[in-house]
Amino acid sequence: MGANDVVTMRIERAAGGVVVRQKGGVREVLLIDDAYGKVSFPKGHLEPGESWEQAALREVHEETGVVARIVGDVGRVEYRIERDGEPVRKQVRLYLMVAEDGSEPVHQAEEVNGAYFLRWEEAIRLHEERGYANWQFALDKAEALLDWREARLDEAWRALESDAPWDELLAAWRAAEARAFKLVEACRQELANVFPQLQLPQPRRLSLPRDVGADAVRSAVESTLLRPEASEVDVENLCLEAMRGDLPMVCVSPRHVPTAKRVLAGSGVRVCTVIGFPHGTQTAHAMRQEALEAVAMGADEIDMVGPIGALAEGDVWTYAHAVRAVVEAASAALRPVPVKVILETSALAADGVVKGALVSVACGAGFVKTSTGFHKAGARPADVALMALAVAGVARVKASGGIRTPRAAMHLLRFGADRLGTSSALKLLEDA
Repeated sequence: MGANDVVTMRIERAAGGVVVRQKGGVREVLLIDDAYGKVSFPKGHLEPGESWEQAALREVHEETGVVARIVGDVGRVEYRIERDGEPVRKQVRLYLMVAEDGSEPVHQAEEVNGAYFLRWEEAIRLHEERGYANWQFALDKAEALLDWREARLDEAWRALESDAPWDELLAAWRAAEARAFKLVEACRQELANVFPQLQLPQPRRLSLPRDVGADAVRSAVESTLLRPEASEVDVENLCLEAMRGDLPMVCVSPRHVPTAKRVLAGSGVRVCTVIGFPHGTQTAHAMRQEALEAVAMGADEIDMVGPIGALAEGDVWTYAHAVRAVVEAASAALRPVPVKVILETSALAADGVVKGALVSVACGAGFVKTSTGFHKAGARPADVALMALAVAGVARVKASGGIRTPRAAMHLLRFGADRLGTSSALKLLEDA
């Protein structure tokens, strides 16, 4: 599906669920026999005024009689159909749901030929034989999400701050490690299925935590000043501090790039800037123009905010379109400029973090970055680890947001960060 299709085509949306329950200690999943002789999951069109989630819950209940609640997002498929002689962009989302009671399904005879719960392994076999090809990833993805949820890893692992005690972080990682690898692989298979045009990086095994030397923090730091009220004098002082502290890079807003380049001329300290910042709500074309201007002003690296809302909604196509636009603009210059893609991890579920990293790298980004520093949370070890597992051996990871202590910095480096964006660079190094 091309960029013009993504922007201009008529859209139809449908939503439903992969509904699971435990019966006699055995995991079961709800399937339907649809009107076309296929085995599928209950789903249907969004009604005017409904959210994705409301439509998904309603359709599950209408088609099967099952009352459920949403606990995760299995994924989204898109394809082109013809309707009334017009091309239509069909969007379908499936949510992971848990049945609210033990009642048996009663199918809607007008639309569904049958509805039933099957044991997990039996459901996988039947779905492989008679299911739709574009949803073949769904049960593997659902299983990875269920394993993650049942281990309470959002609370026990993702919620841990970067300056938590090392023993606590390490114990949480050991409990999460196998499930993290499983989630990354499930997301990889999902993208390979729904977005086959994407050239995903070859998976490489990464061992975490890493051994990190005492001098690693200094070489990783990007001294950052992105406050909207920052003055020219503030930027000049940031640059002078970076030179005194022998720091490798500063990161400033686009309008301050010329100032930073002037002050830092001949020092070896590089200048990074941001585009689409801080919300990622610009169009891909606008971000491309921002990138071209940043390169023309002399920026050595670009940190772009991807369209966060698209990624949160499972729209990896729109996300990829924006990242490609910026990477192509930055790469077309006489002096190609590396691009880091800011995911805004605190706005995403764990699988959204993984998919954002995979899509960004597949579109040519040299780094993936955790945070803008303007959302509800900054860099956390769990998100850094998931990103590092996703891009291992192909791209690097920048952690940013809330990094104020040497301990936090070292923890993030050990869990896979290669760069650290911080507004407390000198204090962080002085306290080390």
